[in-house]
Amino acid sequence: MAKPTYAKLKLSSEIAPKELEWGEQKIEIKQYISIQDKLTLIGDVLNLAADENRFYNAGKVNMFFALKVLDYYTNLSITEKQKENPVKLYDEIVASGFYGVVFKLIPEDEIGFVYNTMMETVEQIYKYQNSAYGIMDAMNNDYNNLNFDIEKLTKDLGNKENAQFLDEVLTKLG
Repeated sequence: MAKPTYAKLKLSSEIAPKELEWGEQKIEIKQYISIQDKLTLIGDVLNLAADENRFYNAGKVNMFFALKVLDYYTNLSITEKQKENPVKLYDEIVASGFYGVVFKLIPEDEIGFVYNTMMETVEQIYKYQNSAYGIMDAMNNDYNNLNFDIEKLTKDLGNKENAQFLDEVLTKLG
C-alpha cells in the first residue's frame, strides 16, 4: 500500500468567519487564528497584566484577555484613544453583553486552547520565579541594577558630616 502524501491532503487553515450583527454593525468573528497569533495574543496579555514584580493580577489577566480576543478574533476597530482606558473599555464590552456573544461564537477548543495556554504560562512563570534558579536570577538582576557612582560615593563619604553619620550608623549596627 502506498504511503499517503501530505500535499495530496490539501489541508488549509482558512476557516470562514462567522458574522455577528450588533446594532447596525456587522462584525466578523474569526473561527481560527494562527499559532503565531495565539502566542502573540498570550504574550500581549501577559505583558499588559504584569506589574513591575511580574505579578499577574487575575482580574487584569482576564480584562486584557477579553480586550485582546476582540483585537485578534474580530474586525472591530477600537481607537487608540479608546484603548487608553482599558478598564472602561472592558466594563462596556462585558456589561453590554457584547463580549459574551463574541466569545460564544469562537469555537470552544480554539479559545480554550488560548486561555488554558495563557494560564499555564502564568503558572510556569510563578514556578520559575520561586525556584532556586529564578530567585538567584532575580537577585543577580537586582544587583546589576544597582548603579554606584564610585567617584560620587567617595566624594560624599569624604565629607566630614557624611563620614560621621556613616560611623554612627555602623556603630549602632554593631
